[in-house]
Amino acid sequence: MGTGSRNLWDSKPPCVISVRFVALLSTFFLVTGALLVGDALHGSVVTGQYPATSPAAVVRAVAGLVCIALGYRFQTPPDEYTSVPSAESAESSSDEGGSDFDSELSPLSDEQFEDLDADEEK
Repeated sequence: MGTGSRNLWDSKPPCVISVRFVALLSTFFLVTGALLVGDALHGSVVTGQYPATSPAAVVRAVAGLVCIALGYRFQTPPDEYTSVPSAESAESSSDEGGSDFDSELSPLSDEQFEDLDADEEK
């Protein structure tokens, strides 16, 4: 067994997980943790429904802190997330006229287009 100890928090997961999915997990855990901690504070301090040391407040606060820790664990660096090509850019680059503007699909009328062009020239 003696190949050295692996630190769980510094290693990447052994399976391949999408960068976007990891970012989704991070956001989910951070928001859930903030809601749980906020609910614990609201119920115990603001409204006084239960004491601050009651099991209801403590369980919510501890679960919220665990969720926040997991959210920070799964946090994705912005440079890693932005380097992933989006599906929309792949579709538009594969089309022949991906950058062409189609006025038929636009909700603006001809008069509104003229106003927009006049504003751009100013």
